[in-house]
Amino acid sequence: MKNEFTNNAEQVLASVEKYIKDYRRPIRIWDVCDELSIFDWWVDNLSRSKLKDMRRFLREAIKLGYTGYVCFKVGATYCANGMWAHKKPKTEDGYSPDGAFLYKSFTPDYNYWDIQDDDGKYITSKNHIEYDSIKTIKQLEATINR
Repeated sequence: MKNEFTNNAEQVLASVEKYIKDYRRPIRIWDVCDELSIFDWWVDNLSRSKLKDMRRFLREAIKLGYTGYVCFKVGATYCANGMWAHKKPKTEDGYSPDGAFLYKSFTPDYNYWDIQDDDGKYITSKNHIEYDSIKTIKQLEATINR
């Protein structure tokens, strides 16, 4: 029997909101990784600022229609990281399903957004701009509307 992972944007956002509201001290990622759809991490704890980054990302994903499966790789300086929101509602292996997704880096030192469409093309390459040049939600939305 295959596992199905269905952590969608709205479910995870509700959990993130709960943890922000009730935040008292750093949260051990191991304790919340399934609920928050964190599949890998380089740090032991989830700070309030990381939770707020997740909330900002999820709100934008929902606004742009990426309401399906979401997952997070919590980074640290110079380590792999990211936040992904998909249009597809589920995955069978706990990693990103094929198809369109919204991406944002998730590290303290490196910050950018991008979108991959169903054909595997990134919005930055389609618009002939550097892959890591979209730093704000305003820039992301302007690039989408080109």
